[in-house]
Amino acid sequence: MEKKSPYFTASVASLLYIIILVMLKFLLPSSSINEGIDIKEELPNILFGAIIFWIVIFVVHLVLERRSID
Repeated sequence: MEKKSPYFTASVASLLYIIILVMLKFLLPSSSINEGIDIKEELPNILFGAIIFWIVIFVVHLVLERRSID
């Protein structure tokens, strides 16, 4: 079985993170606290979270790859 590169794994995981977060934002019933918040206002926070998520997945992938070699 071919191993995927850590860049590919982190990118796909980050993309899925964004998709799931946006879907949950639109599909979950909004409470009175979240009624005034628009997805456009939250987009910078979502992208920042996705970048941090990408970095974490990338580092974890590299650490696990090194452990499997040993």
